[in-house]
Amino acid sequence: MNKKIYESVFWRKRKIIIPCMILLIVVICFYVYIVREKNKVFKDYKVKNRIEVDGKIQAKYQQFGDGVLRYSNDGISYYQDGREVFNKALQMTSPLIDVRGNYIVMAERKSTQISLIDSKGNQVNVTATHSVIDVTVSKNGVIAAILDDGTANYIELYDKNGVKLVSGRTVLEGDGYPIAISLSEDATKLVASYLAVSEGQAQSKVIFYNYSSVGENEVDRIVGGFNQYKDSIVPEVKFMNNWTAVVVGDNRFTIYHIDEKPSIQFEQEFGEKVETVFYSGKYIGIVFESNDQSYEHVVKVYDKKGNKIYTKSTDFNYSDIAFAGENIIMNDGQTCLMYSFKDKERFNKAFETHIVKLIPESDRKMILVSDSEIQEIELK
Repeated sequence: MNKKIYESVFWRKRKIIIPCMILLIVVICFYVYIVREKNKVFKDYKVKNRIEVDGKIQAKYQQFGDGVLRYSNDGISYYQDGREVFNKALQMTSPLIDVRGNYIVMAERKSTQISLIDSKGNQVNVTATHSVIDVTVSKNGVIAAILDDGTANYIELYDKNGVKLVSGRTVLEGDGYPIAISLSEDATKLVASYLAVSEGQAQSKVIFYNYSSVGENEVDRIVGGFNQYKDSIVPEVKFMNNWTAVVVGDNRFTIYHIDEKPSIQFEQEFGEKVETVFYSGKYIGIVFESNDQSYEHVVKVYDKKGNKIYTKSTDFNYSDIAFAGENIIMNDGQTCLMYSFKDKERFNKAFETHIVKLIPESDRKMILVSDSEIQEIELK
C-alpha cells in the first residue's frame, strides 16, 4: 500500500476511534458514579433549612409538591424551602384530605363543605348536594366526592373552578356502602370499593366508572365490577396513573389495567395480615404481619405489573415507612433505617429529636418534622 494512502486511512480511523474511546470512558465513569451513588452508605445528615412550628397543636403531615403539608382541625399550612407558602384557617373536626400534583382537596366528613387548594394557596369552595363520605382529587384538579343522603349514595365531580361536571347514583341498592375511592390522573376514570354484609359476613366489591365518551352509554357510567373479594374487606384503592389501579384487601392484592374497561393484570392471595400499604410513582409496598415467630414484619415491594422487586423480614417496630427512590426508609420515632432494594443498609441513625414525620424527597434529601421544627435535611 502506498505510504500516503496508509497514513490517510490511519488518520481517518484514528479520528473515529479516539472519540469513540473517549465516549466509552465517559459512559463507564458515569455508570460507575451512578452505581456508587445508589449504594452509598450515609452516616449523618446536615440541616439545609428549618422553620419553627407550634408543637402544642396536634397536627398531621403529608408530602405535597416540593414541601410538606401540616393540617389539623383548625387549618392547613404548606411549607417549602424553609418558608411558609400559605396558612389557611379551616374549621374541621373530622377532616378528609387527598393530594395529587399541585392540588389538595379537603372536606369535613358528614358535612357538605369541600375545599380545593392549589400549591400557591388559591382556594375554591364547593357545596355538595349531600353529606360527604370521601373525597379524592386528580392531577388536573378535578374533585370526586362520594355522598350519602341517608338512603342512597352518589358520586359528584367538580372541576378546579368548582363547576359540577357529574352527579349520579353510585350503584344499585344492596351493593354496599362506599369506603374508598380514587381518580385517575386525568379524572376520566374512578375506582371505588364498597362494603356489604351478606349472611352475616362482610364482603367487598370493586366498581370502575368511566367519565369519558367510553362510559356515556353505560348504566351509571359503570364499566366494570369485581366481586372476588367475598371474604375480604378492601379499604385501599389507588390509581397510580391513567391506566393502573391498585386494590389491596385484607387477604388479596389486585392490579387492574384499564383501557376502555378494566381487566385484572395481576392478583395474589395471601395469608398474612396487612399492616401498611405505601406507594411511589413506580412501586407498591405492603407490610405484612409475619407468621414466622423469628421476625415480626415482612415488607414486600412490587412494580406496577405485579413483579415482586424486594422482600425484607424485620423486627424493627416502625411508626412510618416510605419509598426513597429505589430504597425503603422507616423510622420508629427516634431511629431511622434505609435499605436499598438489594437489601443493603444505607442509613442507620438515632436522631436527637423525636421524629413526628420523615418525608423522603430522594434517597439523599428529606423533610424531617419534629415536635417544634420542620427541617430540610441532606444525608451525608
